[in-house]
Formats: sequence, C-alpha cells, structure tokens
Amino acid sequence: MLEFKLNREIYGQAKRGTYIIFPLKYDIHLDLKSLEIEEAQSVDFDSINFADLLVQKCKKENGFVRRYILNKKFPDIHFENGMILPIEEVQLIVFDNQIAFLDLLITYENNQWRDVYHFINPGYVDDKRDDLRKEVIASIKNIQAKEYGKVFELYVGSDDLAIKETYLFNIGLVTRRFKNLKTAEQVAFNEHKIIDLSEDFEDSSEKDIAYTYGARDVEKKTYRWCACISSQSISYVYAVENEGNIIEEAKDDLLLTMLVLHQKNTCILLNEKMQNTLSDSKHKHYFKNVSNLKQEALKFRASGTLAPSQVSRWNNVCETYRNLIVVNGVNEALEEIEQKIELIKDELDRKSNEIQNYIATFIAVFGLISIVASVLTIVDLVGGGTNKIQAALEISCIGIAAFVVSWVVMMMKSGNRR
Repeated sequence: MLEFKLNREIYGQAKRGTYIIFPLKYDIHLDLKSLEIEEAQSVDFDSINFADLLVQKCKKENGFVRRYILNKKFPDIHFENGMILPIEEVQLIVFDNQIAFLDLLITYENNQWRDVYHFINPGYVDDKRDDLRKEVIASIKNIQAKEYGKVFELYVGSDDLAIKETYLFNIGLVTRRFKNLKTAEQVAFNEHKIIDLSEDFEDSSEKDIAYTYGARDVEKKTYRWCACISSQSISYVYAVENEGNIIEEAKDDLLLTMLVLHQKNTCILLNEKMQNTLSDSKHKHYFKNVSNLKQEALKFRASGTLAPSQVSRWNNVCETYRNLIVVNGVNEALEEIEQKIELIKDELDRKSNEIQNYIATFIAVFGLISIVASVLTIVDLVGGGTNKIQAALEISCIGIAAFVVSWVVMMMKSGNRR
C-alpha cells in the first residue's frame, strides 16, 4: 500500500479518543418523558443521519430513549509514567426497558497508544489498574434521578468485570483524506487494535470484523471516513481539516451504535428473564409471569427493533447499522427469543388446557354425584326399601370408582404426552 507508506507520518500525528461504554440496568418503571437527572443536562437523542421514522421514535415526548450530559467532572486518569488521560465527556443514555448506558470519553495523542492499549483493550485490561473502575462504579451509584433516587447499577453482576464488559467506540482524526479503501481500512484496523495508527499491522485471526466507508467524493476522488466493526468495538477514522473535534465528529455515529447496543443488551436481558421464569414453574405467579414475559418479548420484537432500511436515508449509514447488528449477533439472539416465545405459547396453552381439564373433571364429578343422589331418591320413593337403596348405592359407588380410575389413567396419559 503505497499511499499508506507515504502518509505514515500524518497518521502518526493523529488525535484520538475512545468512548468507554458501560452497560447499566434499573429495576423500576421510569417515565422517560419527564425524567430529570440531577447535575446533568438533557440533550436530544438525534442525528442528521437518522431517517424521519427514527427521529420521531427518539423524541423526548415518545419516552423511548433519553440522553444526558453529566455536569460532574470525572478525575483524570494518572499513570505511573506521568501520562494523564483526561475524561472529556460523560453521557448517560436511558432506554425505556430497564436498559441504560454510561459513556466516558477519554482523549489522547497517537504516541500515547501503548498505555491506553493496556488500560482498556478488551481481553488485555490490566486488573491492577482499577482507578477508572472504582470511579465509575461510585459515580453510577450516585446518579440521582429526580423523584426516583439512585436507580442505576452496572449490568454485569461483578464489579471486577466492569471494564472488561464494556464496548469501545474508538475515534481517530487524521488530516488527509484517503485515495484507496485499503489504506482507510488499515488505519481503521489499527484504531480497532488500539495501536499506533502508522503501523503496518496485520492479524488474519480476526474473523468477526467488517468495514464500512463514506462515499467517494466525485470531485476529490477520495474517501473521508472508514469504520472497522467488531463484537467488542467500533472504530472510526475521520479525515478532518486542521485538528477537528472528536465529540462533534463522533456524535452521529455514536448514537447509531447506542441503538444497536440497546438491542443487544435487551436480547440478553430477555433471555435471562425467559430462562429464570420458565425454570421456576412452581412459583405461585408462574402463569401470570409467563404471560407478561410473552407480551414483553413481543413488544420488543415489534417496536424495539428497526430494519437497516428504516434507520437512515444514507446507504453507508444503513450498512454500518446492518454490520453492527450482524457482528454483535443481534439477529441470532432475536431468532432465539422468537423460538422461546413459541415455547412460552406452548407453555401457556398447556397451562390453559390443564386448567380446563380440572374444571371439566370437577363438573363431571359434581354431575355424577348429583345423578347418584337423584337415583337414590327415586329408588327410595319407588321401592321404599333399604335393600334396594343399598344396592343402588353400591352400584353408584362402583360407577364413581370406575369414573375416577378412568380419569386418573387419562391424566397420566396426558402427562406422558407433554
């Protein structure tokens, strides 16, 4: 790649940043239309790239999602070698189904990549460096939702996994556009690996990545951006004039990523709920819980997901969204949920049939007893003798016993079929 070699010095001077995205959860109902977060500014969850359908869906008055910029200043991250990573911005994204995210933006120069790599690269996080983890956990616990109190917590059960379970949104700003897509891919791949952007690095073992690109400029015959998409991060490289602004460059693409992460984490949450509910069949509210879970899953499938064509008017944005969905396994998770919905339907039908069988049996027994009582009355009136009454009673008892035995056999066969 001649272009890459000629521009390595430019790539080596890149300005870089990473949004560290922490999945959160809450277990109460929040009215997002009126939700206020203390020490935070409410901002629109909106993008110039969104199609009108998505713009309307994300409006505050629809209560689907809210976005806040926290005013609290997080302490800078200090390293033993004297390097300082400033936290430039903290966002709180809250969705309407008990899913939320805390996004922390750190910025750094390209030549500082090594410390950042060991600090946040998934799978290589230094467990001894827990500065950020402790600060984030404390901050999450102290987020105050007006009228609700402290409601947010880490999605993962263990605080030790807080950073390892994050999703990374990486940004690199360079000052020259790309003539060739292979060059753009190389720089974006380096951003994905959190290494020196000017390094000629390859890793053929990575099979779960995909690339999307900005459209080629007709006059300049160059490309402005490229994204490298994986299951643990999405990494953009943008060509900008002068130094550019990381927050402004990343805004629209970050919100697109949040929509996919919401779907991914909702699928995880629903699967957990389904597993727990279906395995606890002896719970006194089991029937009601199964029915509610079915409605929740169907609601998410109907209104919580969007086809790529519904996301944007721009094809490259739709392709980015499509690749995020595929690489993060959202489609497979949705298929699994649909299969479990069918299991829930079968379970509801089984319970309903079981109840109907009990009712029918009760009515039959009650009717049989009524018949026996009527027979005894008739015999008494007609014959007037105790021997006849006793004989009728014996015959009735034999009939009842035969009925009970037949019913038990029928129920056992029904149970075996299930």
